[in-house]
Amino acid sequence: MSFSNESLPIIAGIVTNTARSMTVVMKYIYTVSDEDFYNINIKDIFRIALMDVTDTSKLDNLGIKTATPENSALFDTAEFGRVEHLIMYSLAVRLPYIAKQIENCPLSNKQLKLTFEQLKNSGADNFGDIIYESFKDNMKRSKSKAPVPAYSSDWFRRYVYTYMPKFGEINNRNLYFLGCVEAMFPLYYSALVAQLKKVLFLLEK
Repeated sequence: MSFSNESLPIIAGIVTNTARSMTVVMKYIYTVSDEDFYNINIKDIFRIALMDVTDTSKLDNLGIKTATPENSALFDTAEFGRVEHLIMYSLAVRLPYIAKQIENCPLSNKQLKLTFEQLKNSGADNFGDIIYESFKDNMKRSKSKAPVPAYSSDWFRRYVYTYMPKFGEINNRNLYFLGCVEAMFPLYYSALVAQLKKVLFLLEK
């Protein structure tokens, strides 16, 4: 069995849309951390978003308005605009780990590299070298017997404190936001691995 290079853009697209979905969910988290803090269970947002990590349209059914003047001042900025590209990069460099976590993954090392390059060409970017991982290093480590390191929001916290200090201020809302984002990262990663596994074997020839 083999996997066609022609299908690699599909894999890259899933990663790209997952990054986009994560930034959308961040806006929902920040919105509900305000006046609806006690009325909306964050688990509902995660449950709906994780059904398909590439599509956030079903979140509209919650009736939460994320397009507020306050949110716009925080999210419609160049600094937050980079977050999606950083998430893309943070997932792209972990492609070797993802392949390791999928039993009998049909992707070759060369195809993993090609997918990584496609994601970089689509906007994946390590702005300010805020993410310490690299594709090359992760490829080497993935070949060892060491367990796959957890996907965490550590780099996002570094980015926030460096480039988005408004989110870094110590108050209940920011602590809630950052705490939920911390939980979101590994949840999304696990769902992404599961979705890629399903798609890979559907596309395998």
